[in-house]
Amino acid sequence: MTTLRRLPLILALSLLAPACASFHINTPNGFAELEDDERYDYRAINADGVVIGVRAVRNEPQANLEFWGRVVDERLRRQGYVPAGNPEPVQSANGLAGVLFHYAATVGGREHRYQVAVFVRPKKVYVLEAGGDREVFDPAAAAVARAFRSFRT
Repeated sequence: MTTLRRLPLILALSLLAPACASFHINTPNGFAELEDDERYDYRAINADGVVIGVRAVRNEPQANLEFWGRVVDERLRRQGYVPAGNPEPVQSANGLAGVLFHYAATVGGREHRYQVAVFVRPKKVYVLEAGGDREVFDPAAAAVARAFRSFRT
């Protein structure tokens, strides 16, 4: 099996192998942090249902930002997310290089926004996610962007 065909499997396996959380992110005003979500190391929601989440997973197989960014992008495209712009370079609050993707999807007949940033350290991959119905996500986009910019490892 080629590496490209195995990418979804590799990502799925790595997401099942949780890593200890070693990061900080500011919960935006108007959001409440959620506790006890086994799938996320951090999760917050606002009253309109816009959600921010962070997963810290093992960097296994050990790879760089280009690899993990492509894995995440391919996985989301296969799940029906449509790119809404080009990937853009981003930086964490402590200077770690990352990549930010923007997507659109139709859920229950309504347009949704979804964005994901990926940061890679030698031992961990950090995936920041935010999403919600377009009607409520767009007004919350500035708060989501501030939260993403506050992320540090």
